[in-house]
Amino acid sequence: MQLRYPFASTIAACVVCGPVLAQSATEHHVWQDKRKFEPYSRTAESITGTIRLSGNPDFAIPGSKLAITFGNGKKVGLTSVGASWRQWDETGDKKATAEVFKLSRDPGALRNGNTLCGDPKTDPARYVVFLEKSSFGGSLLLGMAVFGSKSTPHDINSPNLCGTFNYSTD
Repeated sequence: MQLRYPFASTIAACVVCGPVLAQSATEHHVWQDKRKFEPYSRTAESITGTIRLSGNPDFAIPGSKLAITFGNGKKVGLTSVGASWRQWDETGDKKATAEVFKLSRDPGALRNGNTLCGDPKTDPARYVVFLEKSSFGGSLLLGMAVFGSKSTPHDINSPNLCGTFNYSTD
């Protein structure tokens, strides 16, 4: 049958094996969980403080919603633009899975009068990107990059990177 009907054999193999080959573990990342994240970097400590994420089980589904609450209680809605596998960490050239979110508004002054980008009226924060990173000790961190560009950031080298923040996942 294999020599006489190669096309039929190929179709049969696809029908039988296709579902097995197509299945993969569902991706899940720490920013999808409803929880708080303590500052790990000095930048996060001095600007955002502890952040809380509302949780969103829908990874990388454009239009899905999430909310972030900063240490001073300011809450901002986030809308997923999607995810990508690119260079998102500013400390190396490794690629990582990251999800890009559009902020519903700039949160304004946070801790110590600091802002995410600059003057919220003339230089507002527009996008946040979440990724998982490793600390120097090897523990898992939540990384957050903030962009002020009008266009969706493509990677860490996209225009108008305002700052990067790291949070403990412990």
